[in-house]
Amino acid sequence: MLVRLLYASRAAAPVTQEIIESILQQSRTHNPGLGITGVLCHGGEVYMQALEGGRDAVNALYTKIVRDERHREVMLLHYAEVPERHF
Repeated sequence: MLVRLLYASRAAAPVTQEIIESILQQSRTHNPGLGITGVLCHGGEVYMQALEGGRDAVNALYTKIVRDERHREVMLLHYAEVPERHF
C-alpha cells in the first residue's frame, strides 16, 4: 500500500547549508533502499517534507524524524493512501 505523508517542523538550530547537505545525504543514502521518495523544502527555520512509499517504511521514517534533534514542533499535515507517487 502506497502512502504519502506531509509534515512541517521548525529547525532546532539555525539552518545552514551544512545541515541541509547532511539531511539530503542521509536521505539519499537510506531512503532508496526503503522504497521511499519525497521532497524536502525549507525556508528560514521551517522544514516541510513529503514522503512517499510503503506504509510501514514511511511510518518508521516519520517516527525517526519526530525524534531527530534537528527538528522541533513536528506537525503531521497530511497522510493518505495514494494510487501513485508524485515525487
